[in-house]
Amino acid sequence: MKKLLFGLLTFGVFTTYAQEAPKVTSAIIALRGNEIEEAKGFIDEAAAIIETKNQSEIKEKILTKYYYNKALIYAKIAGSPEGNIKALSDNANEIAAESILDLLKYESTLKKPRYSENALREVPMIAYNYLVDAGASYDAKDYAASYNKYMAAFDFKKNELLGNVAQLDTSLLFNAGIIAGMSDDQESSINAFRTCLDLGYTGITYTATYIASGQPKTYPDKRAMEKDIELGLASNPIIGEDVRPGIYISLINAYKKIEDAEMYQSTLVEARSLYPENKDLLDIQLQAYLDKKDYKGALANLDEAILKNPDKAIYHFVKGNILQTELKDLDAALVEYKSAVELDPENSDALYMCGLVYIDRANKITEQMNSLSLSESRKYEALKKKQKGVFEESLVYFKNAREINKDDLDIVRALAEVYRKVGEYDKSMEMSELLK
Repeated sequence: MKKLLFGLLTFGVFTTYAQEAPKVTSAIIALRGNEIEEAKGFIDEAAAIIETKNQSEIKEKILTKYYYNKALIYAKIAGSPEGNIKALSDNANEIAAESILDLLKYESTLKKPRYSENALREVPMIAYNYLVDAGASYDAKDYAASYNKYMAAFDFKKNELLGNVAQLDTSLLFNAGIIAGMSDDQESSINAFRTCLDLGYTGITYTATYIASGQPKTYPDKRAMEKDIELGLASNPIIGEDVRPGIYISLINAYKKIEDAEMYQSTLVEARSLYPENKDLLDIQLQAYLDKKDYKGALANLDEAILKNPDKAIYHFVKGNILQTELKDLDAALVEYKSAVELDPENSDALYMCGLVYIDRANKITEQMNSLSLSESRKYEALKKKQKGVFEESLVYFKNAREINKDDLDIVRALAEVYRKVGEYDKSMEMSELLK
């Protein structure tokens, strides 16, 4: 009787001990037959059993098969183009990634790993599934979800359990930073971009035409591309641009949005020192000076911009505006406006501002006239004649500006005033009617 009881007890323990094994085996058979729904059902049943036990209670061979095949099944679900398969799990790719890592962690304690090498070959597919999901969320304008998928891919690929396969894929981090900004998550955007810069991300791409196919081929680095070219396997090498100036610009804009003046300024200074030739950074610094009303700094910045961009009229125009409106240096302002007109003859704004400088000069003459006594009639008449000449000079610029831009009411208003000042009353009335 004791023997029978012992036998029954032993059988019961063995049954409890090994009940996950047939579930794992059934899941593997279903997976090989591409019966994904059935495979998921069996592996989930195995999971429910395994989760109630300690690892020491499960056979090593069964547990490694469980982790590995669970990763394969859920990766298949995540990457399936069939809607009914993909609908089997909302977080299939996360489960696949977690299972890979669980396997690698467990097998790192074994003398002879069984599936680690095969599992590592699945890493690119799981990372790709994250990107597909990120793209789908982006297309649906769910930018927060898209950001989370990019970050999940980044965190998965850099996990130390992946050993030599682990990598800091900064391109994923770069995209995550862009999308975080689009979701108005400035803090996450800043963290992503700052990390990209700290990790030395450049975004430079290396492509060449692969001669055998005639199609472009992307290379991981310059050396790999040059090797194919030397061997005659590729031609027409193209090296992309360094995106770091753009990353700095995104960082600067993010700091501005969250009103972190200290980080805005320090990052701008850092970027300008690293990329002094970048026009966009130069323009941002110029605007920063203008926002602070630091006209001395703005003028120095403008002189640098003019030196580096001698064909750009806008810098002369902005410099003229500062000299005229803020520093009241009309002569210097006129020089800059005229330079802008020379570089861009169709610039109606620059022509208009030239005219305004002459009006400012005429107004100064008015002040002189008003300061004279009644006995100084000769001086008064001389100044009046001089003033009319100044108005006539301004008239040339306003007329030219209107030929370019007939819809600008500021130009029409200026013409109405100047025509009246020079005694052409009919034309002044004509302009006044246009204003009505």
